[in-house]
Amino acid sequence: MSSLDRMLRILDLFAAEKPRWTVEQAMARTGYSRSTIYRYFKSLANAGLVSPGPDGAYVLGPAVIGLDRLIRLYDPLLTAARPHLTDLARTLGLVAVVEPYRDRIVVTHVEAGPAADVPPDLLRGLTVEPFDSAAARVLLAHDHVRSLRRLHDVAAPAIAAAGLGDGWPAFRQALRVQRRVGFAVHAGAGPVGALRVAVPVFGAGDRVVAAIAVPAGERDSARVGDLLVRAARRISAVLLDQSAGDRRAMAVAESWRPAAPMARAAAPTTAERGRLA
Repeated sequence: MSSLDRMLRILDLFAAEKPRWTVEQAMARTGYSRSTIYRYFKSLANAGLVSPGPDGAYVLGPAVIGLDRLIRLYDPLLTAARPHLTDLARTLGLVAVVEPYRDRIVVTHVEAGPAADVPPDLLRGLTVEPFDSAAARVLLAHDHVRSLRRLHDVAAPAIAAAGLGDGWPAFRQALRVQRRVGFAVHAGAGPVGALRVAVPVFGAGDRVVAAIAVPAGERDSARVGDLLVRAARRISAVLLDQSAGDRRAMAVAESWRPAAPMARAAAPTTAERGRLA
């Protein structure tokens, strides 16, 4: 891991359960030296990603707020999904977009209808483990085998506790079945787990980029799953069109080259002038 990677990993320390970090606390958690932590905090503070408080503890900085605003306005996934999410919220009451983030999943958008009962903790930015929810299951089902094996190596007990299989073969088989079904129905723990029906959304290269998840009663699961599948297909089609447009624009930019300047003829040497005379 490069020095830049290690510095950016400092941002992973900040969480709802611990939003403030002193140099000493960061040293104890990361094992980095005092001078290294000072240097990393200073660089992050200069970029506006963290801010020092009067008590010497650091918190996330104003640049994070500005970046979040840009994501809300221009994120390709949210841009493609927003009208469909509005329709789903009007029909089903509540819908959330959940995206993979390293070895966790994060809620990136919540849309509620007029009379929706929204759990108070179901907010943009909520980050949870990627097991005990319908959204987690559809995301895992379409992940790469190497990533899944690495995840199983470090989280086998949590995977088994979530009912996803005791051991690697059972885990992989459970995800194969989930992939064939097309949408997940699972009542898990916490606000994300309460969204018991979820479907995957695909981007370029058939790569899963997010899950759309909603609450639903047990008897409504099949109907709701069908609605979500159709909405997800429309969102995926928009993302593919965006990707194709980006590739066409890049091809046009790559094909255009300014004309090369005409080379000037070299002046004849003395010997050549003599032969021409």
